[in-house]
Amino acid sequence: MSMPVAVRKMNEARALEALFSKGIMSRADIARVLELTRSTASSIVASLISEGQVQEVSADNSDREQKTGRPGISLRLNPDYAFYLGADVGAKDLRLCVLDFAGTLRAEVTHRFDKPNPSSEVVSARLAEMVEKACADLPDQAAVKGLNVAIPGIVDLTGDILRAPPLNWRKVPFREQLAKAMGEMPVHKLINDANAFAVAQLRRPDLIDTQDAVFLLMDDGVGGCILSGGRLLEGTTGLAAEIGHMPIGTKGHCNLTGIHGAFENYVSRPAILAHYANLGRQATSLTAFLAALDQGDAAAQKVLSVWTQDFARGLAILTTLLNPARIVIGGRVAEMARRTEGDLLGALRDHLLEETPPPVLELTGTSGEGPAVGAAMTLHHQHFAQFGPLGSGRPELLGADHSA
Repeated sequence: MSMPVAVRKMNEARALEALFSKGIMSRADIARVLELTRSTASSIVASLISEGQVQEVSADNSDREQKTGRPGISLRLNPDYAFYLGADVGAKDLRLCVLDFAGTLRAEVTHRFDKPNPSSEVVSARLAEMVEKACADLPDQAAVKGLNVAIPGIVDLTGDILRAPPLNWRKVPFREQLAKAMGEMPVHKLINDANAFAVAQLRRPDLIDTQDAVFLLMDDGVGGCILSGGRLLEGTTGLAAEIGHMPIGTKGHCNLTGIHGAFENYVSRPAILAHYANLGRQATSLTAFLAALDQGDAAAQKVLSVWTQDFARGLAILTTLLNPARIVIGGRVAEMARRTEGDLLGALRDHLLEETPPPVLELTGTSGEGPAVGAAMTLHHQHFAQFGPLGSGRPELLGADHSA
């Protein structure tokens, strides 16, 4: 008797998920992981191979010592079966990345704008050009499943941008503009950049089982994402985790959104440069400021000392309210935390009760983990979810689908 179609589709999805999570496997490995007979597993694999989603590869003999199964032949996802595009819109630059079906980063390019804070029309046109060039370099342009875009701001349920302070955008129908510029290329979702950053981080093997964490993306503002019980916290209207707007004082060094005392008015890149200017010094960029800091500039050291205390206050509020296992800090301003890591943890402890354990503070690197990758990874998850139950990686990370 043949296997019911629904059950077969479910097992095919589980096989794809296993190959995505574990990499190269034998037929016997798949049968064992899926708890199926070898004949059933082989039948499922044959179907996936015929559809082009899975391919046979020569097994590395050194990797087969502890495994059983068909000798010399292993299986993997066909990386060229599908491609996923992700973009990250910043105030000064635009990033585009390409992930393949196996989740591997195949390409990443950056365009720096001639002037900061470009209009949505300029961004749409430039991104369309970048997408066209990136697709031309792929082995099969028809395999591109579309584009997701990370935005430093709040996106409503229709895909319009309610506000993106780093870009000076407010109530912009960016998804509609982008769809027109892209032509036949599907534009699926606009995603908050901090959420996309979190998705990118959670693809790492050491974080894939993380259940409770806070993710901070620190640059021209402070974006936040809260993972609670393994799910992204979205709130009633999808506006949860606007951590940069959290009040921690009465004023700050600048005013980015009109909210006096907001967290990002104390610790964002503009706040750092404004504080430095208030001390009679000038730096045209965070890179220039960090160079002065590393050279022992007294004013820069003063800024770092105050920044450490301000940042610790915000982290203490998050720790007290959410009790996360870790706080992952990314973006260019993470370099500030890297230069004061010990003092920062000490200042955080000073703001907590003795019985409250501080979270692990984790500073990220600078490549392969940003919002553009997270935007593409979200599209990858959505595509996997179409194959059937258990075929979506971590479906709890997808959030509501507002792409229609």
